[in-house]
Amino acid sequence: MIAPAKPNRRSFLKTATVAGSTLALSPGAYAAIQGANARINLGMIGLGEQGSIHLRALLPQRQANNVEITTCCDVFRRRAERSAQRVNKTCSSTMNFEDVLSAKDCDAVLIAAPDHWHAKLAIDALKAGKHVYLEKPMCHTIEQALELQRVADANNRLRVQVGVQSASFELNDRVRELIQKNGIGKLVMVNSSYCRNNTAGQWRDYGEWENIKDPKAASLDWDMWLGHRFQVAGQQLAPPHEWDPKRYFQFRCYWDYSGGVATDLFFHRMTQLIKATGLGYPERVVAAGGIWVFNRSHNIPAERGGGPDDREVPDMYNSMIDYPGGPTVTLVGSMVNNTNVPAIIAGHDATIAFNNPESPTTATVTPQRGNGRVTETITLKGAPGGLNQHHANFFRACRDPKVELFCPISLALKTNVAISLGVRAFRERRVLGWDAKENRVVGA
Repeated sequence: MIAPAKPNRRSFLKTATVAGSTLALSPGAYAAIQGANARINLGMIGLGEQGSIHLRALLPQRQANNVEITTCCDVFRRRAERSAQRVNKTCSSTMNFEDVLSAKDCDAVLIAAPDHWHAKLAIDALKAGKHVYLEKPMCHTIEQALELQRVADANNRLRVQVGVQSASFELNDRVRELIQKNGIGKLVMVNSSYCRNNTAGQWRDYGEWENIKDPKAASLDWDMWLGHRFQVAGQQLAPPHEWDPKRYFQFRCYWDYSGGVATDLFFHRMTQLIKATGLGYPERVVAAGGIWVFNRSHNIPAERGGGPDDREVPDMYNSMIDYPGGPTVTLVGSMVNNTNVPAIIAGHDATIAFNNPESPTTATVTPQRGNGRVTETITLKGAPGGLNQHHANFFRACRDPKVELFCPISLALKTNVAISLGVRAFRERRVLGWDAKENRVVGA
């Protein structure tokens, strides 16, 4: 079991005083506290499509990361048991997340539950003394994200990695270095996109589907999945709702549990861009779009549930985000045409263009106004980054408090504010602003 990070001098002396004796750490004990070579016992919460992706990535990497998966938890018993069996005979399964958080042999949790559960699970895990790997989006709302930050700050010996694997791309750091050296002049414009196209409709074709008639008979705890008995930051996780297999298997189509393209896909792009540019919190945000193709006149394929598409999130969604003094960030999201808008970071003196926003390996810097500069290319030095690197970074950070996380809460919160402001602006059909001093949404 991994030991906690090194205590500071004040807390150490306080503990020693309470114990009524003077304690001394030998070099060996000191190393054990930092957990240089300690095994990490990991509990997994949420074993749907994304959780299964994590499991598949982790299984062959257990020895390299010195990690053992001890518990698999999901409100659908079949998923929990199936996942535990894939690990080994000693891995337990449960339908209750509290079993994972109360386990003394659990050091860290990986949370891949639906979006509306992220804040609750992460906060409870931190209060239980567990390190947290939390899938994106970090939280379903800004208020819940702020509450998570507050709890994380109060338990700062624990590490929280947000699962935006694009934040592990080494190219982000090299671009940021160039911008910080005033290599492109005043930052004025940032464009990116995430576009897809299919016949079923985005998120209808994602993951497994089963037309379950009775969740209890299938050993699926629908009430727990909804989370209507729980609150974070004074907000109910989701309202009560009669059983609907579409809402369970295709939850990203509904506002109660997701923000659609904004929270599922833009969270990747925005975090990557913030890390590369060093941007802080937005000044104002507006969003536009609608359900242009996959509306109620479109029938969901029979093998994915059938019937008119009752999705609530848009299949075309654009957001414009102004930062104090610039730049303006434009994000284009189309789930009905897969022609992407080029990813660029534009300054007054030069423009950086990425060869591939999904997994960039080069960034071309082109000068403006014939200012004597020459076009140059920033080339990736090592691996492009991704899920395995993101996992490994988290496990190193659990053992060593000096390791810098690829996507800590401090970074993900900036993304959460920008993305969630856009969702709210879209739903309320108005421009919204952010008061960075008061940490609150304001009119703009």
